[in-house]
Amino acid sequence: MGFQSPTFGLNEPTFTTLAYMCYLLAFLCYSGYLIARSGRARARVQMGAGAAVRVRAGALALAGAGDGTPVATVTSRADEAGEAGPVARASRADLLGNAGFGLVALAWVSLTTALVLRWIQAGHPPYVTLYEITTMLVWGTTLVYLVLFEGVLKTRAAGAFVTLLIFCLQSYALWFIPADLKDPIPLVPALRSYWLMIHVSFAILAYSSFATAAGAGLAFLAKHYLKNTVASSLPSEAAIEEFMFRAVAVGFPLQTMLLITGAIWAQEAWTKPWSWDPKETWALVTWLTYAAYLHVRVQRGVRGVTMAWLSLIGFGVVLFTFMGVNYLVSWFGLQSMHTYNLGNASQPPSLGVGGVLVVATFVVLLAVALFSWLRIRFPMRARTRASVSAPAPALPTSTNGSASTPTSARTARAARATRSTQATSTQVRERALGDKQLTR
Repeated sequence: MGFQSPTFGLNEPTFTTLAYMCYLLAFLCYSGYLIARSGRARARVQMGAGAAVRVRAGALALAGAGDGTPVATVTSRADEAGEAGPVARASRADLLGNAGFGLVALAWVSLTTALVLRWIQAGHPPYVTLYEITTMLVWGTTLVYLVLFEGVLKTRAAGAFVTLLIFCLQSYALWFIPADLKDPIPLVPALRSYWLMIHVSFAILAYSSFATAAGAGLAFLAKHYLKNTVASSLPSEAAIEEFMFRAVAVGFPLQTMLLITGAIWAQEAWTKPWSWDPKETWALVTWLTYAAYLHVRVQRGVRGVTMAWLSLIGFGVVLFTFMGVNYLVSWFGLQSMHTYNLGNASQPPSLGVGGVLVVATFVVLLAVALFSWLRIRFPMRARTRASVSAPAPALPTSTNGSASTPTSARTARAARATRSTQATSTQVRERALGDKQLTR
């Protein structure tokens, strides 16, 4: 729904809109980067399959070069242009990747400027309303992506997927939150504490790390399920899974600090560290979800598509903790001490058609994830049915027509020895029983 009476200039709506457009263009550039990389990979495969001994125009190749047959291959200007194709694609991919990185950096700077202007206008950090928290999540996810993926890991494989998540989050903040809820509000007495900055900062960084991990999870699923040239341009599944794991490993300690600082602040403000408030409870559920992720990954050694689905499920729990609890409290009349972040309204905004589509998409993702997990967790039933329905393999036959295996003679001798031992033991027991009866 945008802002109330927006005016363009050096103000918050202008810088926020600029960041929004930069995220969209960055997503397009990163997508083009993947497409260009896939074209380069396809060209390399074709060149490798049709490789021949090439010489300059007007010269003959030596007899016996290549596959052992006398050939004479002349390289024309068209061939030279074909060889230059992968180089051109490489430069195009690098150009698009650099453009995507530059647009994301520009979006982060622009969004930072908008948040600083809002901070100055409100007189407190932009950590209070639903719009401010969502915008801070966009800001934090961008920061984690730039530092972790572009800076530390030196990869742009998940750039298109992370920027897509960022664009969707900011679209929710701009178009689905009513304009009257975007206005700054004064702090309530419970929030006038230095713990506001500490506690919410941990929340933003933790949830941003989990959002980045979800973007890597989307990249993994694209690599795993889409068998096309774009998927081939992505890194290996093991590499993407490592990116995903590192993002979760960064976010989990921050989520732990979120719970600890929240408990300390609650003790100071409400004289009890834990009250099973809906927001507190779901923050704990988020922590347990990612604790389970790290447990099955580190202790159980689970790898592959299961971890990608777990990262998406975890981020779904994050979104519910982040935004869905407000709807839950309103619809079911629950008591919560965290609903002041709705802003000037007493009720949260309605979901609308777009919100219903988002919820339906999340439910479908959960169903697909559950189905995938069941197939991985219980594979023996299908194998058993297949083994029962399949005919038994025929054994090799000997010269006299009887079935035999390399160990059939050894097995027969062992069976005879076992029967002989059992018969001897039975005779010894019977003899001992007869001697006992005679003694009586």
